[in-house]
Amino acid sequence: MSRTDRCGRKARTYPRIAAAVAAGALLSAAPLAALAASSGPTSKDFMQGASTSSNKMGPSNGADWILPAGNYSGNRLVHEGEITADNVDQLKPAWTFKIPDNSPIEASPIEWDGTVYITSAHDDVYALNAKTGKLEWQFNPKPNQIVGFSRNRGVAVMDGKVFIATIDGHLIALNAKTGDKVWDKLEVHNPKNSFYSMQPVPYKGELLLGVSDGDWGGIGNISAFSPKDGHRIWQWDTIPKPGEPGNRTWSGDSWKRGGAAVWSGVAIDPSTDTLYMDLGNPQPDFLGKFRKGKNLYSDSMVALDLSGKKPHMKWYHQFIAHDTHDWDPAMPPVLFKGTANGKKQELVAAGDKAGNFWILNAKTGAMVDHTPVSYQYHQDQAPSQKGNVACPNTNGGIEYNGGSYDPTTNSFYVPSINQCGKWKAHAKAVYIAGQFYLGGGFPSLLGPNWGWMNAVDVGTGAFSWRHYFNLPANGGALVMAHGDSSIVFTGELGGNFDAFDGKSGKLLWQHDTGASIVAPPATYVIDGTRYVAVASGQPGFLKVPEMKKDTAPAVFTVFAEPSGS
Repeated sequence: MSRTDRCGRKARTYPRIAAAVAAGALLSAAPLAALAASSGPTSKDFMQGASTSSNKMGPSNGADWILPAGNYSGNRLVHEGEITADNVDQLKPAWTFKIPDNSPIEASPIEWDGTVYITSAHDDVYALNAKTGKLEWQFNPKPNQIVGFSRNRGVAVMDGKVFIATIDGHLIALNAKTGDKVWDKLEVHNPKNSFYSMQPVPYKGELLLGVSDGDWGGIGNISAFSPKDGHRIWQWDTIPKPGEPGNRTWSGDSWKRGGAAVWSGVAIDPSTDTLYMDLGNPQPDFLGKFRKGKNLYSDSMVALDLSGKKPHMKWYHQFIAHDTHDWDPAMPPVLFKGTANGKKQELVAAGDKAGNFWILNAKTGAMVDHTPVSYQYHQDQAPSQKGNVACPNTNGGIEYNGGSYDPTTNSFYVPSINQCGKWKAHAKAVYIAGQFYLGGGFPSLLGPNWGWMNAVDVGTGAFSWRHYFNLPANGGALVMAHGDSSIVFTGELGGNFDAFDGKSGKLLWQHDTGASIVAPPATYVIDGTRYVAVASGQPGFLKVPEMKKDTAPAVFTVFAEPSGS
């Protein structure tokens, strides 16, 4: 059926009537609404199993995948023996769903109560039967895009509702059973320089959501919203105002257009109510003379205390001061307990587009280790008006899907990109609402483009192993650990979905999805069967001349464990 909401947006839904049938009788609309409202997941579901010492902060070992990385730590790790190095080569597609949007698909799927939710680049939501792939309903908001990149990284599901944040700055709540709209609110302060691409994160009855306004002259923030009606509970700005610590790291009033967007995911330690975020680059991106200083808190990881009515900063760690190349730490933080410098520590990992992998002390923000994972060249030279070369390019290094930690090997697996570019700065930067605020042009590609799957030994910072890809790599990592062995899944830009042996790096299994994988993998269990899921579509910004074949239409592929395992 089709209908138009109060904002003039058309929505198509395909209600699932099976949930409304009990004892052979069709329930009335009122009981059905009550069922949807109480169907969870609840705050208790999200907190189940939350623990730093066990390398999981949430229900990562349960049947469902209810957070972007499966748990609050941001570490895509499950402990189980159903899919192992001995039988992973038997994985086969259980079902596929063709996503009717031929664009890059960056979304992390969410699975709850037998339904898996995936989004398109243009904020469409598809609710699918997690066992068969049958479409249960779809929501097509057709947002009125003013600025931003057409990307969406997924939904949140909580208390019987699905939440989607859109390119035009809206936060929308849907009925999880039917796809009907519950409420729709414009949440960004200025749609001419701000939008949403981040996946909302439920925490203690609130929705956490960061604004994407880097490159357009806005100031980043993260806010908590009420899932009941969308009202803003609190907001924390990423650029300090006059009188606040860090404001003097900006010359003049350049802080007013400072950037430091919250593009991607977050990590949370529920035991201390600490939120970890990696913040975006300063603005104007390529013209540093207009914003002299370190430009806090751009290109930084910040740890916020969420225990009070409003958050306050515990610590920050700036990876790149006064960035002039758009090399922000795009990777979402990953919390884990690993062995570094000879002792077990509470750690948090980050990766930036300059090609650096970082490990910090999770309690203090002090640097524990640093490993370059991409080719680096002329990183101390700011873009000039004549033009100059540096490496990696703005789409190089470690990108937004990041990686995962494996406790069986004490290694961190993270893809990276080798790619160089030529930058040209402008003489000046002028803010015009609705336009880029860069101070130069995005760099052109220069030279070959390739990637790596890196296994970094947390104890030494050295590589345990590396696997070469002939194209840029941004497929994230999903670890399945069992006993003293593990496997790690990742996706390739060329369309292959791979499984590697965690210890040796040996390629154990591979499947060609036909389209570029720039989304992270996920896993869930239905009726005793474990599934592994990944979306693929167009390469988007990562498209390079080395890509010789046409990319197939966008598809969501779900694999089943070997039978009899």
